[in-house]
Amino acid sequence: MTTEIKEAQQSIPQRSDIEEVYKWNLTDIYKTEDDWEADYKKVQKLIEEVVSYQGKLSESPDTLFKCLELSTEISKSGSDLFQYAKLSLDLDNRVSKYQALSDRAMMLNSEAAAAAAFIQPELLQIPDDKLRDLASKFPKTDIYDFFIEDLIRSRAHIRSGEVEEVLAMSSMVARGPYNAFTMLDDADIKYPVIKDEQGREVQLTKQRAAKFLIECTDQRVRRDASNGMSSAYKEHINSLGAMLSTAVQGDVFYSKVRKYESALHSSLDGNNIPVSVYHNLLDTTEKNLSSLHKWLELRKKILKLDKAYPYDNLCPLFPEQSYEVDYKDAVNHVLEAVKPLGEKYCSVLNDGFNNRWIDVYETEGKGSGAYSWGNYSTHSFVLMNYNKTINDMFTLAHEMGHAMHSYLSSSTQPFPKAHYATFVAEVASTLNEGLLLDYMLKKTTDDKQKLFLLNRHIDNTFGTFFHQCLYARFELKIHEMVEKGEALSPDIMNEMWENLTKQYYGEDVTIDEYTKYKWSRIPHFYMTFYVYQYATSYAASQAVLDKFLSGEKGIIDKYLKLLSSGGSDYPINQLKICDVDMTTPGPIEATAKLFAKQVDEVEKLTGV
Repeated sequence: MTTEIKEAQQSIPQRSDIEEVYKWNLTDIYKTEDDWEADYKKVQKLIEEVVSYQGKLSESPDTLFKCLELSTEISKSGSDLFQYAKLSLDLDNRVSKYQALSDRAMMLNSEAAAAAAFIQPELLQIPDDKLRDLASKFPKTDIYDFFIEDLIRSRAHIRSGEVEEVLAMSSMVARGPYNAFTMLDDADIKYPVIKDEQGREVQLTKQRAAKFLIECTDQRVRRDASNGMSSAYKEHINSLGAMLSTAVQGDVFYSKVRKYESALHSSLDGNNIPVSVYHNLLDTTEKNLSSLHKWLELRKKILKLDKAYPYDNLCPLFPEQSYEVDYKDAVNHVLEAVKPLGEKYCSVLNDGFNNRWIDVYETEGKGSGAYSWGNYSTHSFVLMNYNKTINDMFTLAHEMGHAMHSYLSSSTQPFPKAHYATFVAEVASTLNEGLLLDYMLKKTTDDKQKLFLLNRHIDNTFGTFFHQCLYARFELKIHEMVEKGEALSPDIMNEMWENLTKQYYGEDVTIDEYTKYKWSRIPHFYMTFYVYQYATSYAASQAVLDKFLSGEKGIIDKYLKLLSSGGSDYPINQLKICDVDMTTPGPIEATAKLFAKQVDEVEKLTGV
């Protein structure tokens, strides 16, 4: 029996229940595990070889170039080794063999980073002019040019070779809180059984709870799903608090070691993002919360609720227009929607759908949520837990936007310049979502269907923009507390989360007893100052989308140039390829303005 005909209320499928066409083909990375082991041994030898270059980098352009090429080969193979192991583990977190492979790959990469830690400090002992002169005489001058210039820029924060080696060796320890959270979140936490709208017992999972919250018309079921999830985390709240507190302390430690003003400065400096961009995002957004408050008030009226709770914020306003989307139909919709991006883009995307880039369905033990993980040697691998919702279809478009970005980057740039910043990556993903919305809106002339799609887009802006700003403010606050020498505790974080929720949601949403625990469920808090990029990128993507929809001449070529630029420049500069300037409040204000306009349109169409 295939997943296409399974009911969501049945037991969680096993891997053996899923047809091969809907599973990753990890042999695209390594044909066999023997090949993985052979590559592992190769990297061990290369690590020994790279150490032999220590103290010799200024001797000649040829010596320096060979060392950098060797380091690149180690990084590329090391990425393949870890990705294969971790993807295998994500398919079933209960398989200890792949946990062991992941640990070995991480340790090898840590060893490799420690062995190559001398490179940057040694290069920074060379005067800028001489370093540029050496680089200008490389056999190929367009591979490490950006690396050299960025290294010179970061001179003040690179420590001695000895300190850099210690920092590199500490990377495994630094991942401890996130690894512990992942194991608890994906493997150990058990969720309760609740009753659905028909009174049938359903074993909760993250995906099923999300489906109830997004699609269920019964407030009792939404409450039970939300409270059931939160109660599971509440049982572990002290452990989760210790994990997050330790992760933040690690962020602050590394920022101090590298002589940054704060953890925020440290995190943003890697991509040369001005700290003002972060503060501008939050300050500008928080000045424009009135439209969000109006939307939540409007939702309460449309739903005819005496009291609206956070678990009512994403439920269907127009359930009569709701429908499920089989995976094959979702694929066809996405392919049609992105046609404005050109024939080349669509052709490669179609190949990705047909050649097992995607692991489609939820199975027991599989990692939750969705992601796209680029691979320079082959192609991206997209994890889905497809459950036939409209949201899943948009998530598919989102993650394949990432996958296409990786493809265009890897096929255009050399490995050292192929890795793009998240700040830019989220433009590719959310633009795809915007195109899908436009396609779906144009397919209907029915006002009710239009309301349904507008509702979905407003909810998407709520989640991708406003929610991420709330998360980003929380993340900034907890880092600032630790930097001031103040202790974090679950009670403090509970209170902080509850106050921020009240600020963002306004007076028409009643904060219940479980709301304060939501911070404990967010995996992105273990990725230092990551979430703000969803909001900034969303704002940037809306600016680019407007150019597509208005038929701006040359925008396709500009956009593909942006995606093909990989990591060859700083993201603020890359966005300017499409004439989007994120150093200004303009894109953020425009996003808030569009949100307000759509809220007004829903109000007008409903007559509430």
